[in-house]
Amino acid sequence: MTPGPGEPPALRDQHGQPWPWPPLAPAHDAGPVPSRVWLLFLPGAFTPVCMAELTWVDDLAARLTPAGVGLRVLSCDSAAVLRTVAEDLGINTPLLSDFWPHGAAARAVGELNETTGRPHRSSVLVDAAGTVFARVRAEAGTQRRLEDHLD
Repeated sequence: MTPGPGEPPALRDQHGQPWPWPPLAPAHDAGPVPSRVWLLFLPGAFTPVCMAELTWVDDLAARLTPAGVGLRVLSCDSAAVLRTVAEDLGINTPLLSDFWPHGAAARAVGELNETTGRPHRSSVLVDAAGTVFARVRAEAGTQRRLEDHLD
């Protein structure tokens, strides 16, 4: 089942909790909401390049917070897989599952590779309306740089 026109993707974090679309603030938390959020798409949570990128996501999130910008990591992997990754690496940044409907969030911002069924290795900066302000994309097998998200 794929979301229909105007229907938001259904996202769950690594703990199985629902998140709204765009994922600025979790549905279960009334804390401060960033004005914009980087959506950092992973083609596969346990691939070598993705694992290398995950080593700097908490640092990036901390550097973005003073500017009112959030960071969410999204992958088509299940919430259970993302929980294992977060626990293995000690990640505090929310990891969101775009598992079902498969790739709906990546598709919503034009980042789903329809051939592979995985998102491109990309990051997309959006606001609460889903307006795209910036994109960072790396070729397959190449890492994005933390610094590219700070400009």
